[in-house]
Amino acid sequence: MHIVFIHGHRATAKSFTFLSSKLQDYQQSFIEYDSENGFDANHRDMLQQLDGIGDIFFIAHSLGGLHALHLAEELQSRVIGAVTISTPYGGSEAAELLLYMMPFNKVYRDIHPRSTPIIRSKQFALSCPWTNIVSTTGHSPLMAAANDGVVTLASMRQRDDIRLVEVESNHFEVLQHEATLATIRRAIRKVENKRLQRAGYRNA
Repeated sequence: MHIVFIHGHRATAKSFTFLSSKLQDYQQSFIEYDSENGFDANHRDMLQQLDGIGDIFFIAHSLGGLHALHLAEELQSRVIGAVTISTPYGGSEAAELLLYMMPFNKVYRDIHPRSTPIIRSKQFALSCPWTNIVSTTGHSPLMAAANDGVVTLASMRQRDDIRLVEVESNHFEVLQHEATLATIRRAIRKVENKRLQRAGYRNA
């Protein structure tokens, strides 16, 4: 298993320092990107960064989780599972509002609820175990609906084919939370156990 970390908007691989330090038994790679380059350009670059890597397990935060979903659609069997964290699968309502003030901002164009990456992702059928951690505390006045300070809870809960785990934390502190680590470890164990069972059947 090869864990691939994908950070969120305006973050870096350092945002995963706590989680990666607790998962050192596995091979790890960190995808770096600048969301201002645009979603599709970053997607192409990420595919190149993943060239030659198999048995991928994504751990991705916020916008990084949307990238993980798009990558899984393209890479198919090379991806064996994922835990995304505070990912807005339904898009960002705040981005839709901010787009009126900054219509040329690439990030807001990419992540509002009617954007091409969000609409396209709704057509994807997941073929591996997938969990999204819903961070449930925090608040932004830009959104009337319950939110974690950045993303609405409804957006994080958008898909019905993803297992949801709630963690009482805001959008950023969730990356330092023991419950997040425990969720990731459980998800990894499930994937590993499933692979061992399949191997046993083949050898029987």
